[in-house]
Amino acid sequence: MKTKIKLFFLFAGLIVADQTTKYFSSNSVCNKNLAWSLPIAPAIFWFGWIAIILALICFFFKTRNYWQKLFLVIILAGAVSNIIDRIRFGCVVDFIDLKFWPVFNLADVYITIGILLFLIFNFQFSIFKK
Repeated sequence: MKTKIKLFFLFAGLIVADQTTKYFSSNSVCNKNLAWSLPIAPAIFWFGWIAIILALICFFFKTRNYWQKLFLVIILAGAVSNIIDRIRFGCVVDFIDLKFWPVFNLADVYITIGILLFLIFNFQFSIFKK
């Protein structure tokens, strides 16, 4: 039970951190597209995001592995925070501009790092399991 509470507070804290940084950012950009500014039709976007979020939530409750749960929480926090932006503003607020990469935000970082860690963990686990 303590683990679920900790993961919930991590989830909420990551969302608050992302939303707060967007609020105080002075150089924000309204991105109506996907990650890295890839264009997509709104109907496809919403259907895809709902399906992905539901699948992640189902897998979160199905898995018993703490690390998988942790990485899923990080991914979900990024996804939910970006969905909050889309509902509030009709776009995702991006503000981190490295000049050599499309503008992004903390939620994008959460999603990317969560997916990478999830894949690395599962790849390593599958190698050692054989």
